[in-house]
Amino acid sequence: MQTIELDIETERAAHNFVARLTPHFDLAAAVVFGSRARRCHRPDSDADVAVVLRGPRGCFLDTKLAMADIAYDVLLETGVLIQPLPVWEGEWDHPERHSNPGLLQNIHREGVRL
Repeated sequence: MQTIELDIETERAAHNFVARLTPHFDLAAAVVFGSRARRCHRPDSDADVAVVLRGPRGCFLDTKLAMADIAYDVLLETGVLIQPLPVWEGEWDHPERHSNPGLLQNIHREGVRL
């Protein structure tokens, strides 16, 4: 994980998103990744956020859609589109169990933990 600071817009939107998620999901961690974590984003770039969930793996699509609904509310409030990526702890701790292990390894390397 990187220890750099996010720009204020990204940080505010990501924290807003996480705060709205916590009543609905058991979060272990949230990690911003992609262009906003690398600080090479454009003003209209989305903010990719890996949401690490505790417990047994659930339905990816249902979880992603529920998180996308919350992300839409954050977009309306902040102007930053959050793109959530739900990941369960078992996958996070063992990326080879994920459908895209390279993506998780990259998030581990380049991500900024909230």
